Amino acid sequence: MTKFYFDVRDVFRAPRLALSPKKILLQFMGLLVGYLGYLIFTYLAFLSSGLSFSHTWKYHGLFPLSDFPFTEWYSWVIFVFGCLIALICWLLASTMVGKVTYEQLKGDDFYSSKEAFRFLKKHFGPAFLSPVSMLAFIAFLIICGIVVGLLGKIPYLGELGIGIFYLIPLFAAALCLAYVIFIFFVSLLLAPVVVATLKEDTFETIVQIFSTVWNQAWRYFVYTGLIGVMSKVGIFIFGYFSFRAVQLIHLSCGVFMKGKLTDITEEALSYITIPQHFLDYFSNIFAGINFRFHLPEIGPGIYLNWSGEISAFLIAISLIIVIFMVLSYGLAIISTGQTLTYIILRKKKDDEDLLERKTETEEEEERKEILETPPEAGEEKEKEVKSPDQSEEKT
Repeated sequence: MTKFYFDVRDVFRAPRLALSPKKILLQFMGLLVGYLGYLIFTYLAFLSSGLSFSHTWKYHGLFPLSDFPFTEWYSWVIFVFGCLIALICWLLASTMVGKVTYEQLKGDDFYSSKEAFRFLKKHFGPAFLSPVSMLAFIAFLIICGIVVGLLGKIPYLGELGIGIFYLIPLFAAALCLAYVIFIFFVSLLLAPVVVATLKEDTFETIVQIFSTVWNQAWRYFVYTGLIGVMSKVGIFIFGYFSFRAVQLIHLSCGVFMKGKLTDITEEALSYITIPQHFLDYFSNIFAGINFRFHLPEIGPGIYLNWSGEISAFLIAISLIIVIFMVLSYGLAIISTGQTLTYIILRKKKDDEDLLERKTETEEEEERKEILETPPEAGEEKEKEVKSPDQSEEKT
């Protein structure tokens, strides 16, 4: 079992623990599946709003991340559904990474991705239903506010009612709503690790999130801020070395290919339609600090023959995978750091060491022993533990 200090020192282990092919791959799969779901439904939203596929492809390509000129309400519903798929995939991937981290901290360095996936199949509900339940409650309160506003349009009585009930219950309900919205964003980070460590249901997961933020607010936000900084630095460092690796490929392969490789690369970059400000954010260590590596500008591409077009497309897919791997490391740092944070705060809050809890394997072995133990053996054990007073009475 890993030695734990149960203070801020443990949080700084997040980048090292997250630098694991297993955890990065789990986050990558969640990011990839979520991205594909988002991409499909975003294109459907564009189509439903009257824009052609070719028009959308020309202006957005593989990354429709901005400028959504939807005019119909159902287009927005389709788009939001795609965003919800991406969010759920991230929450499920974070749950698996949290579970792998938790088992690693308990001493099981060989806890596999398959075991994490089996765990997810049993406990996937609370991981995303907890934030979704809070989101539904937020929507309910907003609808109640709309209904009150509708009643306020009643002549005389509506106006007087708004004035009388403005402080209580309207202000009290609005204050509650503001707090629940705040906790909803926290739940996106905490819900996966609560499920990964405690295996709780949806209600208990929500209770633990509220309890943690209420009782350990300053620790949680200081630790989360440190995790965010480490995640950004981790993405920058991983991205820098990935960028240099791509440069080395072109430096060595370009010795003989020269202009041909440049043309293929330029065409490949035309497929990566990520907005420039997103790329600038990840290629600079921090906003306001000019310490960066300069990515090539994305152009319209050039005309190539059929083999060059296929090569450019395959290179574009490869570069997208590299970008996703870099982002997956940053997400793995966040998931790992949140797991460490919750273990620390649970100790501070309830004086419970989660690392001493029995693993699922140990619980299954105990159940097997109980089931395999014959009744006679159980009776003999009971006789052995009888008190001396009972034996004297028999004599």
